[in-house]
Amino acid sequence: MNTAVDKILDHSSEYAKELLIDTGELYPFGAYIGLEGNVHPVEYEYDKKNMPTVGVVLEALTKYCETEMKAGKMLAYGLTYEASVQLEKDADFVDTFVIDITTKDEAEVPLYYYPYHISTNKTVTFDDPFAVKR
Repeated sequence: MNTAVDKILDHSSEYAKELLIDTGELYPFGAYIGLEGNVHPVEYEYDKKNMPTVGVVLEALTKYCETEMKAGKMLAYGLTYEASVQLEKDADFVDTFVIDITTKDEAEVPLYYYPYHISTNKTVTFDDPFAVKR
C-alpha cells in the first residue's frame, strides 16, 4: 500500500468511527492528499432542513475531487459512505462503512470495508476491516 492510501484510510476510518460512536449515523464525506502530502477533509455543505440524498452527496463529492485531481491539486482522494454487504451466501447483510480511494499512481485501489454493529443501547462495536479488489 502506498503512503497516500494509508493516510486516507487512517484519517477516514477514525473520523467515521467517531461519527458512529457520537451520533449513531454516518453521512458521506471525503478526504484528500494535497500536493504537500497532508490529509484534508472534504464535506458536502448542506442545509439541515433540505438534507440531500446520499446519492446527491456522493455525486457532488466525486465531481469535486475528480475535478481537483485533474487540475493537479490532489495526489489522491477517498470517499467514505455506508453500505450493507453479505459476507457469505444466504447470510444476513452486515452494516459497514466503505472507503473508496482513487490515486494518481494506482489504477485500481481496493475498496476497504469496516463492519460495525450498533446495539439497542447505542453501543457501537467494530469488526475487523477487509479489502475487496474491484
